[in-house]
Amino acid sequence: MSQPPTDSDRLVDFLRQHRPIPPSPPPDLEERIMTAVAASPHAKIFPHRRLWLIPSAIAASLLIAWGSTSLLMQPKPSAAELASLEAFLENTWEDVRGSSEASDTELDEFDPSNWSNSDQRR
Repeated sequence: MSQPPTDSDRLVDFLRQHRPIPPSPPPDLEERIMTAVAASPHAKIFPHRRLWLIPSAIAASLLIAWGSTSLLMQPKPSAAELASLEAFLENTWEDVRGSSEASDTELDEFDPSNWSNSDQRR
């Protein structure tokens, strides 16, 4: 790989001194550019480029609505599943109710209103 010249300042000075003078623009250049832009076929197509957004937005919203309803709808349980669930709830409810009654009787033993005078002196 070649190294940059060490006398780059001399080269820059030379290029600045011998650069060509750019030609002056014609007086009606801006008017010609604006006319060319107005007549350009791209200027006429630009408003129609956004029309594709409308059908795309409608299609996307329909897909989202369809997808969300299919995800949110749960399948209905069968009669066997409902019977199994009901039996489970009854069994667990009996277990909970049975253990709470036992704990209520155990708590009655520690109720201060049931203590006799001899128990309180201990």
